[in-house]
Amino acid sequence: MLFSTPPCKSQAPAAAAAAIVAAISSRRISSSSPALIPPPHHEDNPFSPLLTSDPPPPDPLRQVLATGDVHAALRGLPVLARQLFRWAEGTPHGFPRSASAFAAVLIPLAEARHNRATYPVSLRALHVGLLLPLLSLLLTYPLSPSSHHLLNLLLRMSTKFSAECEAHGSVPTSCSTQCLSVFQEMARHGVAPYVKECNLVLHVLCGAARWDDMSAVYSDMLQLGVEPSIVTYNTLLDSFCKSGRIDQAVRLLRDMEAQAAGCLPDDVTYNVVISGLARNGELDKASELVDRMRLSKKASAFTYNPLITGLLARGFVEKARALQQEMENDGVAPTVVTYNALIDGLFKRGNAEAALVKFAEMRAMGMPPDLITYNSLINGYCKAGNLRQALSLLGDLRRAGLAPTVLTYNILIDGYCRLGDLEGAKRIKEKMTEEGCLSDVCTYTILMNGSYKVRNLAMVRVFFDEMLSKGLQPDGFAYNTRILAELTLGAISGAFQLREEMMLRGIPSDTVTYNILIDGLCKTGSLKDAYALWMKMVSDGLQLDCVTYTCLIHAHCERGRLTEANSIFYGMVASGLTPSAVTYTVLIHTYCRRGNLYSAYGWFRKMLEEGVEPNEVTYNVLLHALCRMGRTELAYRHFHEMLERGLVPNKCTYTFLIDGNCKEGNWVEAIRLYCEMHQKGIHPDHCTHNALFKGFGEDHMHNTIQYLENVVLGV
Repeated sequence: MLFSTPPCKSQAPAAAAAAIVAAISSRRISSSSPALIPPPHHEDNPFSPLLTSDPPPPDPLRQVLATGDVHAALRGLPVLARQLFRWAEGTPHGFPRSASAFAAVLIPLAEARHNRATYPVSLRALHVGLLLPLLSLLLTYPLSPSSHHLLNLLLRMSTKFSAECEAHGSVPTSCSTQCLSVFQEMARHGVAPYVKECNLVLHVLCGAARWDDMSAVYSDMLQLGVEPSIVTYNTLLDSFCKSGRIDQAVRLLRDMEAQAAGCLPDDVTYNVVISGLARNGELDKASELVDRMRLSKKASAFTYNPLITGLLARGFVEKARALQQEMENDGVAPTVVTYNALIDGLFKRGNAEAALVKFAEMRAMGMPPDLITYNSLINGYCKAGNLRQALSLLGDLRRAGLAPTVLTYNILIDGYCRLGDLEGAKRIKEKMTEEGCLSDVCTYTILMNGSYKVRNLAMVRVFFDEMLSKGLQPDGFAYNTRILAELTLGAISGAFQLREEMMLRGIPSDTVTYNILIDGLCKTGSLKDAYALWMKMVSDGLQLDCVTYTCLIHAHCERGRLTEANSIFYGMVASGLTPSAVTYTVLIHTYCRRGNLYSAYGWFRKMLEEGVEPNEVTYNVLLHALCRMGRTELAYRHFHEMLERGLVPNKCTYTFLIDGNCKEGNWVEAIRLYCEMHQKGIHPDHCTHNALFKGFGEDHMHNTIQYLENVVLGV
């Protein structure tokens, strides 16, 4: 049984039982009273097997079943209809799996307005996949107030319980498909659903991102004479915002504001539009609406939070913090969502200290952090490489009575993988399994990516195969990671076989997939095949992006074909794409490597003129070339320029400068740089040490070792 039903009272008073039998008998010999709803047409009696059931039906029900026309026998007897359903559900075969059988029970219940009794019967019809056939059957009867109410109940059920039916494996379609089919069937018969039920359908379609179907339902509502409510408009506005149709959302809001009466915008309306504008980067328009809400004294945390989140997402940290202050000055208390947005945004901007201040502020206000708060903090520490603090927060999370989810564990696994600690990542995965938290596709993709980064390519295959053995279906990210590993191993045919497998599973190759394959072919020298794949990408309707062009530019640069590389670059610009820092760095590096600093600086100047910010790699390429050619003074100028741009020097930066100073005999400056590396927590490697000691003569060796021991290492 899919749901529990109260036990049937078999020992009913004798008088009541006699009255029921008498009513049934009278209907058997007289049919003078017309049925309110005609009986359904069916070839076989779905109830006939119940007459021979073991145990046999109680007497009143036996009389009903014996008539041969259960529909007529139950008319006007809702209590008996309910009793028949409950008794039949308790038999080995359950209630008959027939739309007409469900209609026979539901009709008398609906006519008597026994709404609570119609619910379990309708739910059972949904569970066995008969909701749409039942509704189609009921729509063939003359419409009455009671049947109209029943049809709306079935429509409402289709919006709420399809997920449960999917779990039972009885409904092959999604919730959105089923409720849309039920709505369309009613509309086809000219039956107007209640506006409340229409809103539920729109809500389900919005959740499934079926924007065109939402527009069709709204159009049908108007044709059927269903007057939209404020909930209707708010749901439509939400759909416009989520689908990026901001202009339509703003236009609908203005139309609502222009109405003299009817559905005027409410707080929810404005909050929905503010959220959509902020999410789509329309921060100025969102800010205008927030100001209007503030002036009307209707602003709440729901008004401010989307704009704070939007500002942080685009790096406007100070504006977000100022808005929080304005919010508090207006007497609007920040919520957990407010603090979660601030903590996450500050961490993402690299301001861990400010994020922790907000965390402390949140707790001081007596606001308990939720799982999202802890996940943001753990993620921030993992990205910063501070796994000890991340694990400490995991303990705090548990002590707060919260349970880590698969997302929490995935963040930690990713933290270990970022540090190249694959064994640590595997330990976290094992711990998560021990605690009953199942790995998902994201877990395995992170592990595959971590294995690839440490060049443990065999483990990429192991994790991919383990994911399949767990019954998980790889997504595009998982396949792309596996394809990348195969190409690195030189298994080009294996990479393309995986792409075919993707397509067979219904996962289309996206731009990332093509870029990985094109880059793999370029690195193996198969430029002809790379160009063929490029053309295939275009024919498949995919847009070439900056990465696509950069792969080909890099391949031609590596082979010294600079004319072709330049031609591809300008073709990229002509197509309307903006070259990235990586694109320019590839060209700068090529000319630096060939000793052509003039051309290298030409590309560097062009990069700055076009407003493309150089990154750490760009500066490292220039520093390496300058130090190698004895231009250390100019290298230092770029080093300071790099710091002014807020870029963080890394191990390579310091190694190049140390090497340049050693070559010029500036060993004191080289040691100072070496010391600075340690102070900043940057660990030198063998390349750094080779550069350092290679530049020293025998007379300086003793001084160097002594300096390292006494000053740097603190011995």
